[in-house]
Amino acid sequence: MTPETLGALSQGELVSLVVRLVEDNQRLAAEVASLKAELAKNSGNSSKPPSRDPAVERERQAEARRAKRSKGGQRRKPGKQPGAGGKTLEMAENPDEIVTHEPTQCSGCGAGLGETDELVGTRRRQVVDLPEPKPVVTEHQARTRRCGCCGTETAASFPAHVRAPVSYGPRVKAIVAYLLARQHIPVGRAAEAMADLFGLRISTGTVDAVYAEAARRLGGFIAALVVLLRSLPVLHVDETTDRVGTKTCWMHVVSDRSYTLIHASVTRGWDAVKEVGVLIGYRGVVVHDRLAMYWKLKAKHQICAAHLLRDLASVAAVASQTAWAEGLARLLVEINDACDDARARGLRSLAPTMKRSFSARYDQLVDAGLAANPAPPAGRKRDPLQRDSYNLAVAFETHKPSILRYMHDLVVGMTNNQGERDLRPVKLHRKISSCFKSQAGAERFATVRSYLSTTRKNDIPALEALTRLFNGDPWMPPQPQAA
Repeated sequence: MTPETLGALSQGELVSLVVRLVEDNQRLAAEVASLKAELAKNSGNSSKPPSRDPAVERERQAEARRAKRSKGGQRRKPGKQPGAGGKTLEMAENPDEIVTHEPTQCSGCGAGLGETDELVGTRRRQVVDLPEPKPVVTEHQARTRRCGCCGTETAASFPAHVRAPVSYGPRVKAIVAYLLARQHIPVGRAAEAMADLFGLRISTGTVDAVYAEAARRLGGFIAALVVLLRSLPVLHVDETTDRVGTKTCWMHVVSDRSYTLIHASVTRGWDAVKEVGVLIGYRGVVVHDRLAMYWKLKAKHQICAAHLLRDLASVAAVASQTAWAEGLARLLVEINDACDDARARGLRSLAPTMKRSFSARYDQLVDAGLAANPAPPAGRKRDPLQRDSYNLAVAFETHKPSILRYMHDLVVGMTNNQGERDLRPVKLHRKISSCFKSQAGAERFATVRSYLSTTRKNDIPALEALTRLFNGDPWMPPQPQAA
């Protein structure tokens, strides 16, 4: 608009123009702030994975970790610290083979040395190595004998795992399943590894069939695991995406520190919860990340404070929200420290006065958060930044019992890190082996991973657990105690 055009406007038209310009300026400022906030999001203040952090942010987080490790203002160097005890390979008491080395010539006069010369000492060194792997072929012969009394011929039976003229034994199958499910090696490379490591040229079809057999054999284990999980006082639940071809697949986890159940589903929603069969009717505590679906459960709730801390860090980047958001973040961590201290001292709960003090400070900070997010003028809506901060303050007000449950029950943890750790192999598998070719492939991966994660938590080596599985004797979770 030119100066001449402005000069021709009436006072009312000028006022109307100024109002529109102010509104446009406010709208553009909100959009700029929203874009800046989006650019500022990283794995530390949002749900973005660390893999999507820019290089600058990764370096900032690395520097923060280095500063946290420093003591007395001096940065700790990587590796063993001065004064810390060392550890090295220990000598075996009974080596499998002893090789002696005799001196043949005196280092003083040059005379020859032999068995008749006095032995005055022996130094020992040991080398740990692996023998060259060599498949062992065992032939089973089932004989038939004719009875001398009646003439009836009776044939002996083969063992249960000897089903074909030539087949692979339980340990071979266990190693194949280990490469696939524990190390996430693709089928083709697993077949290659068996040839390179053990001289067994197994076809990719056989490798795939072994994986499918492992999942089939775990039907009883999964059923027993569902029953046991339903009896536990606290469960961690989470979900993440995977791919079946070009379609999305959802991996759901229900777990605690001793047991893991992973379930592959085509949906993220309530149907998946019903498929898993653990949470319907469950009355214990469910630790989760505020996904709306979980509020349908009749269980008690603990909202993951790690997610809340990230949300608070994101909101605190706005100057008008910093005080209450940072205050709540510090309070959540302070409460958790107090809970850790109480558990370390063998206490069953925090002191009532301490809980009342924490609760009152919580309410004050939430009130400050609500006050920092007043209702917008009539006819206007909150911009994205304002919505984020307002919704978070309302969530802290609405879900106080589910946010602070860990303060009242020391059995409950502050975060859902357990569930996220148990789902991490899903992402690892995706990076190494890419997507699944079928939903059935995703389901068998979830089944075998459930078994390996659970047995590992119970100190059973993966190969031992898988060998037992193919021997028809899988490790089984204990039955819940009757009430």
